[in-house]
Amino acid sequence: MKLKDFLLKARDVAEIYVPCGAFIVMFVVFVAQVISRYVFNFPLTWAYEVTVWGFSWTVILGACYAMRTRSHVTFTMIYDAVPKKVGTILCLLGNILIAIALAILIIPSCHYIKFMFFQKTSVFRIPLTVIFAPFAYFLCSIIGYTIKDIISEVKILKSPASEVTKPAEADASQTSTEEVRS
Repeated sequence: MKLKDFLLKARDVAEIYVPCGAFIVMFVVFVAQVISRYVFNFPLTWAYEVTVWGFSWTVILGACYAMRTRSHVTFTMIYDAVPKKVGTILCLLGNILIAIALAILIIPSCHYIKFMFFQKTSVFRIPLTVIFAPFAYFLCSIIGYTIKDIISEVKILKSPASEVTKPAEADASQTSTEEVRS
């Protein structure tokens, strides 16, 4: 197996399978907690920790997958109101700002995650580093996807004026072409 194939599979594990597993665990524990509390009148002390952990990992790692597939919510009113080239420039500038802001967060976030190792959850005694670790992956992943968007926007701006399309339109046409092929 090539390194690239391994990394792509590891990305799928981190962005698809781990959030799905965390969500399933969170949901099952939530249902068990409701049944235990209201049917048997015996609340589970550990259920809250598991649901918080599951929710955190589902949201953080699921957001990476949403960014990868461009299925997150976007507000394009400004981009749609201006000429295509101006919209692409605005999108490029916005993505550069996002990449810079997230890059600035990497080192402090890693320090904080490392710092949280000595603090443990109250029931399972798991270091809080385990709970917060996906945030470091989130930062790196979102920066990578944003850089990919920046590169595509620069390519769009370098193309002849007649071929300039907004990044969202380029992705939509690419998606529809891929759908037709399959």
